[in-house]
Amino acid sequence: MFSVLVAAGQAVLTVFAAASLHGAFDELGKQFAAAHPGVSVRFNYDGSQVLELQLAQGATADVFASADQRWMDAARREKLVTTMAPFATNSLAIITAPRSSVHAAADLAHAGTKVLLCADAVPCGRYARELLVKMDDEPAFGSGFSAAVLRNVVSDEQNVEEVFAKIVLGAADCGIVYRSDVASRADAASSGVRVINLPPESQPSIVYPIAPVSGSSSPELAAAFVKFVLSASGQTVLRRFGFGAAP
Repeated sequence: MFSVLVAAGQAVLTVFAAASLHGAFDELGKQFAAAHPGVSVRFNYDGSQVLELQLAQGATADVFASADQRWMDAARREKLVTTMAPFATNSLAIITAPRSSVHAAADLAHAGTKVLLCADAVPCGRYARELLVKMDDEPAFGSGFSAAVLRNVVSDEQNVEEVFAKIVLGAADCGIVYRSDVASRADAASSGVRVINLPPESQPSIVYPIAPVSGSSSPELAAAFVKFVLSASGQTVLRRFGFGAAP
């Protein structure tokens, strides 16, 4: 654990984090605050593209954790963040509504199946589309599979939590989310949501980077939080919430 001296009074560390990090980062924030008396950690969770735009428009934050390299690179080009580091990996899975007729990955292409994806600008949406295209090359699915699935998409959501919430409510038959969302959502099993695996050979490379925000009002705390996330203790929390080891 890492300690930073805090001046008298309460210090607030603001972390902008991808929505898929919600459960894990809530726990990391509790542990970090417990190790730093006088510090509270405040989170803003949303799609990485939304968070990067908020930073570009002048939003105040100390740390940015993205679900993909694309939006971290955009933040670096605009000099919104300092040194970044990869801290976790992930994979994709299908979740189905309680009374859905979807029982296998091939069912996503069946006419009339209602599919939810994140929007293409959102990391989970881009990754899902990459995966579907790769599945076109798999004999079990065949050419045209991705096009058939995309025709079944009834809504493009702005973050992965919106996909999960709508599937729990039965607003669509199925959706593609991160494997970590299934591991971290306590309501998954109780709501009747089922999980269907996707072909490992079609999985995209999903790497999460983290960086202190340039101009942070608490640069030492920001650096300490990043260091904690990268530490053995931080990585243990991430594993518990379904994330893989950083490359």
